[in-house]
Amino acid sequence: MEPFIKKHEYNFIKQCLFNLNNTFRGCIDNKIVETNKIYLQNKILNQFSNLSEAEKEILSIDHITDPQHIDIYIKNLDKYVYGMAQISDSQISKLFKKEKKLKFPSLEARESKNSYLGWIDEATRKLFIIHNMAGKNIGMSCRIVNQNSNTSHICSFCNNAGSDAEIAFVSTVCKTNTKYGNYKSIGFSVCLDSQKCNNQITSLDKLEKILKEANNII
Repeated sequence: MEPFIKKHEYNFIKQCLFNLNNTFRGCIDNKIVETNKIYLQNKILNQFSNLSEAEKEILSIDHITDPQHIDIYIKNLDKYVYGMAQISDSQISKLFKKEKKLKFPSLEARESKNSYLGWIDEATRKLFIIHNMAGKNIGMSCRIVNQNSNTSHICSFCNNAGSDAEIAFVSTVCKTNTKYGNYKSIGFSVCLDSQKCNNQITSLDKLEKILKEANNII
């Protein structure tokens, strides 16, 4: 069977199974456990549309009756997960034409099952991001803003918290159609480790919203 689970959907399923694991370990009432299983199963299936019966069977958690079954279920799903199609240096260059000495991401990063491709050029202190929306690769370059604070930050993409060393405030300059100017700057916080972020992101809504704004996509 062909892969049919996107990376962020896989992360969402793992989040649901973490919830189920807590229910198994913290509840002795079987009726409550079964009720929560039904609730979580519906949440999982609602992430998808037009599933085949075979795909529904793969996603079924009916057979999970013990916490030890959860790891087996998650490992089995991995072979049905897919990410972005691999992107070439030429395709990347076209997305960042204004970058004079563009550093390209590693082959390992491009081959990973990720929702988006992200990498840092330490020489310019820029974070580059590429994501495929509706079959088209969309990119943005973000300048990393140095911060020295003791507070934690929330990643706009994966919604996880971290320190300055883990999550940074970045800004990107984007086109605008307003009569007051042709460009504007938008800022947001994001994980510096894009692979870690990809392993945690459960929704593409905020990522795609920022990319649309950065590229003036209506």
